[in-house]
Amino acid sequence: MAGPAGKGQGMAVAGCNYVGQDEIWKDHVHHEETAAKSWPNNWNFLTTKYEDLVKDDFPQKDKKPVEPLAHLRPPPVTPLEERVKVYPSPQPVPDTTAGMIGWRSTVPLLKLEKYGKYAKGKGGLVKQLNWPPEAIG
Repeated sequence: MAGPAGKGQGMAVAGCNYVGQDEIWKDHVHHEETAAKSWPNNWNFLTTKYEDLVKDDFPQKDKKPVEPLAHLRPPPVTPLEERVKVYPSPQPVPDTTAGMIGWRSTVPLLKLEKYGKYAKGKGGLVKQLNWPPEAIG
């Protein structure tokens, strides 16, 4: 069955003024259009760069490259290989503590994970002893 009479039949809702709502909508659209037209006259200065706005307020400076005096010039650059000599180390590189202990240790006896990477625990103490959950409460 279609339900009570008057529901979903295209009848107007009581207390709803469609003409008034349409007039309000037209007024909103009209105000938005006039605001969009008058915006460039009132607020267009916000779109220009600050440098363009104040370029006339400050005098232009002539930028000429300045040559340093002869006694202030840095010496020419020499290659690093000419100044620094690196000789091979006579002794092997010592083991560090990071290589001697830890979960990624290079020495198998010092590894922290004795039972492998994927070892699982056997559950809690309560489960191992077959205690009821109320026993620890």
